[in-house]
Amino acid sequence: MKAEIIVSGSELLLGQSIDTNGPWIARQLSEIGIDCHFKSTVGDNLNNMATTLARAFSRADIILCTGGLGPTQDDITREAVAKALDLPLIYDETLAEVIREKFRQRNRTMSDNNLRQAFYPEGADILEAFPGTAPGIHLQYEGKHLFLMPGVPAEMKVMMEQDVIPYLLTLLPDVERIYTKTLRCWGKGESDISALLSEINDELDHLPNPKLSFLASGIEGIQVRFSAKTHSESAAMALIEPFAQRAKTLLGDLCFGEDQMSMESVVADLLNEKQLTLGLYESFSEGMISSRLNEKSDREHYFKGAWIESRYQDLSVEAYKTKLYYIQSLSHADLVATVHGEKVGQNMKLTLLLQHHDRLHEKEMVIPYFNHQATVSFSVINLLNMVRLYLLDALDQQQ
Repeated sequence: MKAEIIVSGSELLLGQSIDTNGPWIARQLSEIGIDCHFKSTVGDNLNNMATTLARAFSRADIILCTGGLGPTQDDITREAVAKALDLPLIYDETLAEVIREKFRQRNRTMSDNNLRQAFYPEGADILEAFPGTAPGIHLQYEGKHLFLMPGVPAEMKVMMEQDVIPYLLTLLPDVERIYTKTLRCWGKGESDISALLSEINDELDHLPNPKLSFLASGIEGIQVRFSAKTHSESAAMALIEPFAQRAKTLLGDLCFGEDQMSMESVVADLLNEKQLTLGLYESFSEGMISSRLNEKSDREHYFKGAWIESRYQDLSVEAYKTKLYYIQSLSHADLVATVHGEKVGQNMKLTLLLQHHDRLHEKEMVIPYFNHQATVSFSVINLLNMVRLYLLDALDQQQ
């Protein structure tokens, strides 16, 4: 079955917002074995939206559309479906009452505009998952399936996971799905990691399953992804695991985790395992390290806190070292760490500092400067990786 994704919103075409819904939906479809052949982005224009929908119905079996289901005048997806398929819009008073009740439960006053959301094309059904005030819609039309979902990512994902994916699986009872195992790496570039695994990659080039791919994911590390298309996860893992284990041996300490593991959660687990605590001084990194540690790990006792100051102080590396001694005495943390950044021409010189009691570890690196946020992200994962390697007694091996 062929699928098409439509994301609507003029803000996407104006560059005021970035589409995250389309790629996320595409991944979900891929995982259940449905091929996405087309993806369209369309602004808030009734004629353009209707034309896009009509074209999707002419070439796809499944159409998944996000955006344009709100209460305002530029939310025209329902009207566009009606125009594209020559269907009347039906007002559902029961649905209108559900929407009113949602506003009452949230102690909010509902404007009459919200009743626009109680209209849907004749013959359509309302999705059961209903996290916001905009209902999702499923329309089966001439053997094709159309799903309309809100553009708010959190609401869309609930509908996809609870209603859309389970329904699509009923259309494909014996489908082969794509299963993956991901090794997350840091310490060398994507090309270096690819070269380390070239022998495995060459072998897999001559096999139908599994396949190997590489993806640089910024602060989330470099992904080494094995994938196999089979009828069951166990069958896929039986194909993948021998190659994944060989890859882990070749990668050594470059591999910091698997699948959904983050560098932050790995560092937290190691600190907890060794019963050590961590404190931070953040100026150049602007609080990003402590924020991510709190977000990505549910460990409670290893993190003693961070001292965050403005990056515009322009302190020297030596001043950062002095700050570490101060943070250690203030927080009573076993390890304290920081990263210093200094612009040098078109590059950024990073100095990573890690202190454990009276011993200070220092590492310098020079990277191209693209923008401040990207540089900070790069510095954060490198500092956390330094902490990880130190806890594994492997710091000198990657210096």
